[in-house]
Amino acid sequence: MPSEIDHPRYSKEEYRRRYREIRSQMCERGLDVLIMYGDSGSHGGNQANIKYVSNYKDPVCSFIVFPLKGDPALYMSNRLYLPYAKQMSVIRRTEAVDYEPGKKVEQRIRELGLEKGNIGIVGYRGILQTSIPYSVVDHWRQTLKDATFVEATELLHEVRAVKSKEELKWFRKGAALTDMAFEALDTKARAGMTEYEMAAIISNGYMPHGGGQMLIFVGSTSMARPHLIFPNQFPTQRKTRKGDVILTELSSDYYMHSGQAHRPISVGAKPTAVYQKLFDVGVEAYNRILLAVKPGATQEDVRKAGAIIQEEGFTTFDTTFHGWGLLIENPRVDIDATIIKRPQNEVVFKEGMLMVIQPNPVTADGKRGLQVGNLVEVTKTGARSLQKFPIKFMRI
Repeated sequence: MPSEIDHPRYSKEEYRRRYREIRSQMCERGLDVLIMYGDSGSHGGNQANIKYVSNYKDPVCSFIVFPLKGDPALYMSNRLYLPYAKQMSVIRRTEAVDYEPGKKVEQRIRELGLEKGNIGIVGYRGILQTSIPYSVVDHWRQTLKDATFVEATELLHEVRAVKSKEELKWFRKGAALTDMAFEALDTKARAGMTEYEMAAIISNGYMPHGGGQMLIFVGSTSMARPHLIFPNQFPTQRKTRKGDVILTELSSDYYMHSGQAHRPISVGAKPTAVYQKLFDVGVEAYNRILLAVKPGATQEDVRKAGAIIQEEGFTTFDTTFHGWGLLIENPRVDIDATIIKRPQNEVVFKEGMLMVIQPNPVTADGKRGLQVGNLVEVTKTGARSLQKFPIKFMRI
């Protein structure tokens, strides 16, 4: 069998800790078994719970049956992928669904004697909260008529919110790989390149070092006649020109444990006065929020710290602050002056949480904007950035 060097995984102690925490939460909620689901959306981040419990990420979708008592079972999408799944998964019972996921899961529930049990349904929560596909749940409702089904997605979110020391080591690797993306852009990007060419530079910056691609958001626009205030989610054929600004949001991962950083880049010229002002205010907001985030602080401390953006007459487009893990997590925090009204979350910060501070100042007319930001760790004494690449207005 391939070694753990080929396919890194956490220690047995770490998985015992995770399973213990999950089962503690199950006991509090009176749940006999969890059915977890994840799909390939959100750059694979929708399988955060599956990865967390099994170490496996499927190209399509997968399910885990996780009982309060007994062994978990992983059911992945396609028998073609089963050899890889068995190499990656820490769950002994790893099988393919064989085109009948509802039936496979149902059979395991019956094997456990839980056809009349309290079953927690665990979907995923990233930008949106999503549960398990209707056709699968409908099958269970018809065949497990005496069972009680309960929404339990938040259970995994609560367990995953505070990272262990082992987890933080993996996220630091992801942050270092993300820094490599900006280092590559800083030295190799040139005016006249398309966004596709820049995306190639980005991925080549970290893939030779074992980095995976999570986000390559890159968008170029004229500073004089802009058409973007947020980077493109997929690169385009547009060629960069002198007088452009390139907007970025980059995340490279170490087996789904990624960093995240945002830097603007001017092309062939200094930033215009308004873009320089946007950058300066963004950096000031970032620094104030970084100082505000510490154990015991709340979302209100973040909002107050980020208010400098609106005090300077700007608004925002992307959320100013969000939790981070194997995908976007709660909380989501905006200042008052934001273009998009999002659901906001309450939070009390704890040591071991990971957050992304990412001010996105935008002019009041909504025409010009940029973003700065880093993945940060909440420590005993405050927050510190896991990203080491300097916060600067890059120039190519």
